[in-house]
Parts: sequence; structure tokens; C-alpha cells
Amino acid sequence: MVVRTTPRVATLGPRLRNAVLILFALFVAHDSVYLAQFGLGARFATAMSQGGHDLYWAPVSLAIGVGVALIFLVAVALMARLELRAVGTTGDMWDGPSYLHELASTWLRLFPTVAVLFAIQENVEHFLVDGHLVGLWALAGAAGSVVLPVLAATTFVLASLGSLVRWRIRVLEARIASSRRATYPRPTASRRPKVWADVGAVVAHRWILDRRDAGRAPPPFLRRTIGATV
Repeated sequence: MVVRTTPRVATLGPRLRNAVLILFALFVAHDSVYLAQFGLGARFATAMSQGGHDLYWAPVSLAIGVGVALIFLVAVALMARLELRAVGTTGDMWDGPSYLHELASTWLRLFPTVAVLFAIQENVEHFLVDGHLVGLWALAGAAGSVVLPVLAATTFVLASLGSLVRWRIRVLEARIASSRRATYPRPTASRRPKVWADVGAVVAHRWILDRRDAGRAPPPFLRRTIGATV
């Protein structure tokens, strides 16, 4: 089966996956902030209700949770398939970024993204419930001492898990590719050795010397021409 696509369509899947993961991190961080402020119980439920979360929080959280579960299952299946294909390969074929580099790169992008989205979310909720915006007060207001540390810790944990999966898949893919190249080596010389030209000339010369006569007489006009000249 042949599947035709375009560069734009090919990049749609990873973008959609990243969007779902960012939304999941936002919702987890949001709940973590409210838990840190109000604890688990009646105060948490009251704060969520007063913040205007009753209208959309449950269905949106469920949809995002289903999306993340599907992405997780696909990642686990891919890792299992790569693990089977990488059996017998050595572990020193990865020369790319380390896991710590992958973690730092992911977290340094995820943390500010979630912080900005959290501030936007809080402003929209306050505007719908109270009719005004709070601006950066959502991050640095009365609860600012809790918000940013909780956002940082939550996104760090999620980035650690996501980076581990992504890094492991890249390592396995690199091992499989290196093993395939070692099995089927390619010539490294960019120019043809000079001796190849000599061998080709010798072969062509021997073909001329050893070629048997085809057994056909010359054409009539050629025989007349040869006879006239003789």
C-alpha cells in the first residue's frame, strides 16, 4: 500500500501531538496549583466552582486525558517494536544528545509555555466570572509564591517522562540504523580507482581478440566494391 502525503500533512501529526501534551501539562499544572493553595477536599471543590471551572473542566479534561492515553499507547507500542528490532545491537551507537540535554531542552520550552497559558486561562476565567482581567496577577499575585514553583515542578516531572520516551526511541532508531549500515557497508571512495580503468581496457581488448566470427557474408554491394578494387 502506498500512502501519498505532503510536507504540511506530514508535520500535522507531531504538531497535534505536541498541542495535546501541552494542554495536558496545563491542566495538570492548574490542578496542582489549586491543590497547593486549597488542599484536597471541600475547599478545592469550592475554589474550582467559584473560578468558573464547572462549565468546561470535566469534559475538556476527559477529552485531553483520552488523547494523552492514545499517544502513550502508541509510544509504548513503538518502543516495544523498536526494542525487538534492536535485540543484538550494541549500546554504543548513539552519538546524539544525552537524556539530560533532551530533558533540559524540553523543560525550558514547556515551563514558560504552560506559565503563559496558565495566565491566559486565569484571565479568561476571571473575565467570564467577575467581568475583569487580572493580568500577571495570576502568576505573581497573592498566590504568586505558590504558582510559579508548582508550575515549574509539575512541568519538570512531565518533561522528564516525555523526554525519556522520546530519547529512548531515538536511541533505538539510531542503533537499528547503525546495525543496518554495518551489515550492508557502502563504498567510501568518492572516485573510481585508476586500476579499474586498466581492467576495463584489458577486458574490452580481450573481447575483441576472442570474439568469434558471426558467420555472415558481407552484403552484396560490399562484395562488388571489394571485387572492383581487387
